[in-house]
Amino acid sequence: MLNFIKNLLRIKAPNAAQTWQQLGNNPQNAYWLFAKPVHLVLQRDTFSLAENVPLPLAADEALAVTESLNHHFLADGKQFFWHEQQWFLKLNTNPNIQTSEPKAAFNQDIAKYLPQGEGAMQWATFQNELQMLLFSHPVNGARELAKQPLVNSLWFHGGGQITK
Repeated sequence: MLNFIKNLLRIKAPNAAQTWQQLGNNPQNAYWLFAKPVHLVLQRDTFSLAENVPLPLAADEALAVTESLNHHFLADGKQFFWHEQQWFLKLNTNPNIQTSEPKAAFNQDIAKYLPQGEGAMQWATFQNELQMLLFSHPVNGARELAKQPLVNSLWFHGGGQITK
């Protein structure tokens, strides 16, 4: 029984590229990340991650946000996809970051769970731009009126690539 448990712990969840492929799509040679819509909660001097990850969105909300993000970031080599309730980010190149699963950051300061590595500063710039775009998005205006949590960020994790 102990060996069975050890073997289960060694099994890695598929990365975003593998999941994209398992859903019947061609990952090409791109670098893929899961891109989960989240609600970050402002604390006194930090942000925490609300536990409902991914934040549930209606299909029309997900489509509207995806279209806006693609319109804004496509020239930067970033393309967002929404497929069967999962969100993905396709990049032309590896961003050189290490990410954390969102469940590791629930209800605590997210600073130590943000992307790390050689590309972390460039990634933080992208993340800030993305958050500003989401802040003024009409979907969030409607969600605020309906007293629903706003989609104020995306949590990226599970990066990977399938090379041929």
